[in-house]
Amino acid sequence: MKEKTDMIVIGAGSAGRYAARAAATLGKMVTLVEKGPFGGLCILKGCMPSKALLKPAHVYHMMKHRLGPLGLGIDGTPRADVPAIVRMKNTMIREMAEDARKVVEQTEGVTLQTGNFRFTGPNAGMLDGAPILFDKAVIATGSRIHLPAIAGLEADWIITSDDVLEMERLPSSTLVLGGGPVGLELGQYLSCLGSDVTLVDTNMNWHPHTDPEIAREYLGALVSRGMTIHLGIRNERFGTQEGKPFFQFQSGGKNHTVSFEKVLVATGRRPDTSMLDLQAAQVHTTKHGHVQVDQFLRTSNHNIFAAGDVTGILPVLNLATFHGEMAGRNAALPEPVPVREPVVPVAIFTDPEYARAGLTEAQASTRKVPVITGRISFSDLGKAIVYRETEGGLKIIAHAKTREILGVEIFGAGASDLVHTLTAAMHFHATIDQYQEMLHIHPTFSEIFKYLVDDMTGSL
Repeated sequence: MKEKTDMIVIGAGSAGRYAARAAATLGKMVTLVEKGPFGGLCILKGCMPSKALLKPAHVYHMMKHRLGPLGLGIDGTPRADVPAIVRMKNTMIREMAEDARKVVEQTEGVTLQTGNFRFTGPNAGMLDGAPILFDKAVIATGSRIHLPAIAGLEADWIITSDDVLEMERLPSSTLVLGGGPVGLELGQYLSCLGSDVTLVDTNMNWHPHTDPEIAREYLGALVSRGMTIHLGIRNERFGTQEGKPFFQFQSGGKNHTVSFEKVLVATGRRPDTSMLDLQAAQVHTTKHGHVQVDQFLRTSNHNIFAAGDVTGILPVLNLATFHGEMAGRNAALPEPVPVREPVVPVAIFTDPEYARAGLTEAQASTRKVPVITGRISFSDLGKAIVYRETEGGLKIIAHAKTREILGVEIFGAGASDLVHTLTAAMHFHATIDQYQEMLHIHPTFSEIFKYLVDDMTGSL
């Protein structure tokens, strides 16, 4: 006899867990399927373990190189115990995964099953060989590391982000391919702990929508911390000389040759759907394999929804959990409702940090939105000066006519937290004039928003 469930959610990562709980709250009996291990990308191999490694790496680098401006010093040489750092990270991650599992198991209406699922029809599938029928489904299988074919790059040179998270002996020198968040964060982790790191990217501009000055200053700050960064590389090739690998390329009109022990390939991820047999479910995908969804997060099969990295919309956790909840709700409701477009803050947790939310000036220009902008350096901020954290900058974008705040871009100490100040303002469609009326504690890092808005409104 075939098992029957109101809803099946495939993938128990962040999006899947939120989808399952949202549907159960609306009275549906939900089967949440996870092939294992339990936890999802963020907990197991993404957001949390990388930050658990970055914190001691940043402290170690500060102890070695940045105590002087504080009038401090250390007798002897600081020591980094990488195996101990990895063990502590593993303990924290294991506890986080266990806590997440407990939340699921304690949610009434949700049954967690471990196994491999594939579709066999529009409303049917197989779970570890056993047939199962469902009224609705949510696909939340996330993404997997993508290793592109690169001529000359030998397999035994390659390490991935998964490998870096578990390495107890770090390479003496590392070539990082890709200047996105993963490449920058893990590249700096390796650099802070002593690996000679060179990061390269084929894009001439670090990110097509970022402010060029902010990007230049941010990457410059990372270089001052020890990394070497080359953008817009061309004519690249791998080779060996006397058995040792090297990478040659052109950048900035010059030829470069970089020797390395390992290559961290951080060129992106792909949707993890290969085992699902989406064709049997009548679910359409893009040419890159992402599940196509409409404004309701429905797929081409309107009984099946999708959320998280598998959709390719924006691979960040805050949007994955929001879309997971909305997909679960819409799958449970008699009639789905359109999913609003939230203000999505994103961040890179290097030292210093980078963050942004809303529109950049380049995006506003593309959309023909008239804007006014303002810019300020952390070197003008009192707390940054006394804390010796003056590497940083802020840019605010506002509508030229309505003066509504449309975007923020920031790098500097605490940028990942600071960005929420204007994210909240944008959520409530605040103007720079309304924000100017707010009082800020002095001295604080968040005071930088007040200084810049004062300038933009001509209040002082």
